[in-house]
Amino acid sequence: MVVSDVSTRLAAAVRAARSAVGRGSLPAAVQAVPGDGARWPAVLLDPARAVVPFMGREQELDDLGRWADTDAPVRLRLVVAPAGFGKTRLASEFGDRLGQAGWTVVPVPIGREVATVRARPQGDVLFVIDDAATRLGLGALLDVLARPARGRTRVLLLARVAGEWLRRLRWSSTLWARLERGDATQTALDLPLSHDLPDAAVLEAALAAFAGHLGVQDPGPGVVPAQEPDRGNRVVDLHAAAALAALAGTGVPLPADQPSPVRGLLTAAADSWARSAREAGLELSLDEVQDVVAAACLLGVDDAAGARDVLRRVVPGVPARVGARWLLGLPTVVAELGPSPAGPDRLGDLLLTDRLGRSVSLVGSCTWGLSRRSALRVVRVARRLEVELSEVPAATALAGELLRRATDSAGDDPRTLRAAFLLKRRAVIDASVDDVHRGERLVEVARDAVGRAEALVDLGTALRDVARVTESLDVLDAGVEAWRRIAAGDPDRYRTALVSAINAMGSARWRAGHTQAALAAHREALELVRAAPERDRSWCEAEMARVLISLNVVQNDTGTIQEEDDTFAELLPILRNLVERDPRQWSVFLTTALSNRSVTLTESRPQQAVPFALEAVELSRRMVLEAPQRHRNELGFALTNLANAYAALGRDREAVEPLTEAAAVRRELVRENPATHTWTLAYTLASLGAVKSRLGDLDEAVSLEREAVLLRRRLAREHPARYRRMLAASLSNLAVTHSRAGEPEEALPLEQEAVAIRRGLAEEGQPGEEHLAHSLSNLGVLYAELGRAADAVAPTKEAVERLRRLAGEDPGRFEPALANALLNLGAALIDAGRLKEGVEPTTEAVRLRRELARRSPDVHLPGLAAALTNLVSVHLDLGMTDPAAEYAQEVVAVRRRLVDGSYAHEQDLLRALDLQARVRRTGPVEGRAIR
Repeated sequence: MVVSDVSTRLAAAVRAARSAVGRGSLPAAVQAVPGDGARWPAVLLDPARAVVPFMGREQELDDLGRWADTDAPVRLRLVVAPAGFGKTRLASEFGDRLGQAGWTVVPVPIGREVATVRARPQGDVLFVIDDAATRLGLGALLDVLARPARGRTRVLLLARVAGEWLRRLRWSSTLWARLERGDATQTALDLPLSHDLPDAAVLEAALAAFAGHLGVQDPGPGVVPAQEPDRGNRVVDLHAAAALAALAGTGVPLPADQPSPVRGLLTAAADSWARSAREAGLELSLDEVQDVVAAACLLGVDDAAGARDVLRRVVPGVPARVGARWLLGLPTVVAELGPSPAGPDRLGDLLLTDRLGRSVSLVGSCTWGLSRRSALRVVRVARRLEVELSEVPAATALAGELLRRATDSAGDDPRTLRAAFLLKRRAVIDASVDDVHRGERLVEVARDAVGRAEALVDLGTALRDVARVTESLDVLDAGVEAWRRIAAGDPDRYRTALVSAINAMGSARWRAGHTQAALAAHREALELVRAAPERDRSWCEAEMARVLISLNVVQNDTGTIQEEDDTFAELLPILRNLVERDPRQWSVFLTTALSNRSVTLTESRPQQAVPFALEAVELSRRMVLEAPQRHRNELGFALTNLANAYAALGRDREAVEPLTEAAAVRRELVRENPATHTWTLAYTLASLGAVKSRLGDLDEAVSLEREAVLLRRRLAREHPARYRRMLAASLSNLAVTHSRAGEPEEALPLEQEAVAIRRGLAEEGQPGEEHLAHSLSNLGVLYAELGRAADAVAPTKEAVERLRRLAGEDPGRFEPALANALLNLGAALIDAGRLKEGVEPTTEAVRLRRELARRSPDVHLPGLAAALTNLVSVHLDLGMTDPAAEYAQEVVAVRRRLVDGSYAHEQDLLRALDLQARVRRTGPVEGRAIR
């Protein structure tokens, strides 16, 4: 979609020439419509016309009634839900109720926010602000509300998502100091209308209403195609299905195979626009008519000048006066940004995506030479497409291109650039290179201290997310200092801004590998948010959740297990509460937290990790179903972490499928944005390679792990502090696979490099001593495989010493690794001819493995069998046949328990039986000890 300004003009010129000389008449399929009631299908869904009876929101109405009916002078309620879930209709019904109770209901027009509130009538007043996220004057409106008034004031805000715009209201308005806790609340409309109101009942009522409105016989619900309850049908989808069924009775030509009811209604609406154009004497094809209406939805047609501008851009050569009269004569629905000829925003957004998403030249024609006002509108539309139509791949690309063009047209206008950030919904990682460019320009043109501080944090966060970590640290440091100066004068008002800035700085430090500095930043942010007054809890709860998520990640890195447990225990109920209030906004954070938790538990308590990982996968799949382009990254993490949890429990075969899916997802993401997603692909490939290696698919494992090494080596060159540890892990994994493949000479230099990296990290005070111990133990194994028995002893002994110290501090986490290292040390001593010295570590390995196998047999029985086998060998070599026979019998018993029909376990049992037979013959045991 990215094209230069020159190519844009050329494409627009070609389009204009073709339109002027090649315009044909309407297709024959566009027929006359019997009955005037069905003339304009798009307006059937207009909530203001209330064709369909209000139903299924009684609980929400009662809740709003309780919210309004208190003595508090000012109260606010934000209702969030996607387009088509009934927010506007709910507000209308609620307004009717309050009106009957003596309240004055005042809708707040776009662009007239402050003037409307200043003209507040006497008595109790309800202000209704639809599409609140787009109201850049909302802060000033709330300032006016902070003044005393005669009567109670209630403000009902409606929005699709509570994104950046809501968070920044806390410091853009002085109202909040007057409000007590509970005076500003937020709720979400659930996907179903009501738990006791099935979709079929909604369809039946809507079908009867539309049939009566159109003057046709009710055909009955059996004519409506079955909907998909698993997809969480919007009210607009159900109503569109009913409207199509009713329209069929009027003789309106309807599409036979539309993918959704809304698209089917949109097709019928397009025919009505084309018919009206023909009646007006305009020779426009059906495609041209749809292009004109789509451009009108993008640019707006408030007057004749706007209509002429749209026609000139899309179909130059059409008589301007006649064309403008036709376009302005189309019936409109009050939508987010004003009157829309396409109907409700859901229809307009789909039309925009269908028409502009497939035509670079149309995008160029509509966005060339925009005024600042039009550029601001295009930014608003683009951000709405990102939120509403993420499930449509073309919408994401179109939104990005519209944002680029609109902000380019805006030049140094801070309102447009700021809106591009304000209208984003908050996510874990979602900034783009374009956000960096916009952030740089916004820093340059910011006109006041608060605007500059906001711009610095926006820019720093974007730089962090696109992996320009070093630059982000400098920018975020400047942003934090700017907010410190501002907050010094009014700590409560600017607290959440400062907390967010410090938290962003901590995350950037963590990505740069500065773990302790990150920890300090997150702890400072947490202290600040906990010091907030009680009335600010609704604001600070969201900030606390973000800080606790970041802190949890860093605590996992530093190995502070108890602190991490405490942080997560505090975080989880907060996140679940936030998800109830705004599921689309906060589900991604809950998914991330659950996924991160599974990582922590996989390392220490793997049996507890799987439920968290499974919930994260379920949530992320649900989010991908709603918005595949937006949430694939979360799905990739969740799948990888679930697989790692399975692998930690010895369930490697179950781990293959989720890892294979995660790798495919992440390869797609890397193709789209390598700077952000290369490290996540390496993470998944490393996990998949390790699983394949343990399952014996060694050729595939080597290929996967080599790719992971190459990716991580490149990342480590660019950001050594962040990625050296990951590179060491991949080097060690690849070495183990080469060893399993009987290629110790290939493995040795890889493990030596891993030891060098991990020793360097340990000397710097970085966490991860257990990983150094693992590499040292592996190094000893490789020396033994190469016949260098004497060289094997020192690294394995060092590994045991390190792991013994760690196991003393956290036995549950490090005893399995200590058991492995003891087995390897015993084997190294046995191979070096130091048989008596080899007995003690091998015996200790058996003791540890017996206890571990008692608690988790599936995981630890194979290790117990290996340790017992070595104990048999060393006792035989020492001439101690009685204990050798006892241990050999136990080896056979363990191997029998492991037999599951697989070839490998059957062969292990046969070898154990053979060993037992040799003991009975008291013959020597040939071969090296098991590791």
